[in-house]
Amino acid sequence: MEDRESLIAEFRRFRDEPLYFVQSVFGVNPTEQQRKLLEAVARPGARVTVRSGHGTGKTTALAWLALWHPICFEDSRVPCTAPTGHQLQSVLWAEIAKWHSRMPDWFRRQVTVQADQVKVRGAEYSQFAVARTARKENPEALQGFHAENLMFIIDEASGVPDPIFQAAEGALSTPNARVVMTSNPTQTTGYFYDSHNRDRNLWVPLRFSCLDSPLVSPEYIERMATKYSEDHDIYRVRVLGEFPSASFQQLIPRELAEEATRRHLRKDEYDFAAILFGLDVARYGDCKTVLAERQGLRAAIRRWWAKRDTMTVADQTAGEMI
Repeated sequence: MEDRESLIAEFRRFRDEPLYFVQSVFGVNPTEQQRKLLEAVARPGARVTVRSGHGTGKTTALAWLALWHPICFEDSRVPCTAPTGHQLQSVLWAEIAKWHSRMPDWFRRQVTVQADQVKVRGAEYSQFAVARTARKENPEALQGFHAENLMFIIDEASGVPDPIFQAAEGALSTPNARVVMTSNPTQTTGYFYDSHNRDRNLWVPLRFSCLDSPLVSPEYIERMATKYSEDHDIYRVRVLGEFPSASFQQLIPRELAEEATRRHLRKDEYDFAAILFGLDVARYGDCKTVLAERQGLRAAIRRWWAKRDTMTVADQTAGEMI
């Protein structure tokens, strides 16, 4: 009876302290960065977002959580997603399988790790983690999950399309629902970017820099600094865990756009300047064809069109410039 009460008390602590669960079950001492993530996730309803350099152990921490939650909570669902099947299966799920194999015998026997699921034996339909690839054409990847205890795990979240997050918002209305997002911060727009900027008050935002991680070799950091320089965006993203000054697919760096909004404009600076036009053609896509007009430092959108062929756009643009 005493052993049973002791085991119940231990599981209650496991449930309340994922850090203690990891230390006890896996016999490891997480890094300070991983500790902060595990401690932040402990709170019911936690929303944690982590921007990280390369090799800091963020995927390992997600694997620990994917095993912790189904084991410790009844009526538990853990939908896991990433932008590609490779990231989900070859990286995250492989990491889950590795740590499952390192569990003590009794714990390992309670859990089954399959190609796209983690199940607790005897509760296969109520306590599990499941892999769902996040594609723009499949926005329901994180939709339809309901449970008393719910946790979303989103790896490489910077590459997950916004509709995936929007579809999942309904499930987050569950009082105990947790969300954990991690990523190399490659994009300067989107849901993940906003979680560290505009919406940071709604999240626990963390940054994992390679400079602070004992898991990253000094040689890697030195090699990246030598190859790219410490001011380069690749160094900022892959080493410092900082967002780039410009997205890797972005023409105009964010800093230049923000600087432009702070410039003071006087009317006499553009009265005698030449009028210039710029045209961004979209044809029949979801975007719009936009005609911009600039005179000196003054710039404005002159007109936009949707779903026009090239010759029609050319004719209408010529008419605007007369």
